Amino acid sequence: NGWEIKCYCKGQQHGYDIFAEKDGQTLVVEAKGAKAADNSPTKKRACFSNTQIEVHFGKAIIQILKIKQKCPNAIVAIAHPDDKDIRKLEYIVPYLNQLGIIHYWVSSNWEVEENPCS
Repeated sequence: NGWEIKCYCKGQQHGYDIFAEKDGQTLVVEAKGAKAADNSPTKKRACFSNTQIEVHFGKAIIQILKIKQKCPNAIVAIAHPDDKDIRKLEYIVPYLNQLGIIHYWVSSNWEVEENPCS
């Protein structure tokens, strides 16, 4: 949608998962997955359990709130794969919107569905 990605981090790297700019605005996205990367030193199963999904969702919320505090003028978002198990937590998205956090669902073919802030 016209955003220029300035930097990004993958997997176990530290930093902003996605840092992008467009028309003088900044977008910071905290991205989570549905499973550990194939080369992850902590991978133990093919996909995350429901408990791991909840923990990762919670960590994403905390991380994006830290970013929101550090970069108050930035647009902030959390992105998740469009996964049936992660979708079970979709009821949380309206509460994220109340905090000014956009939520994205990313399909396996990289199509992005945005749940904008209200």
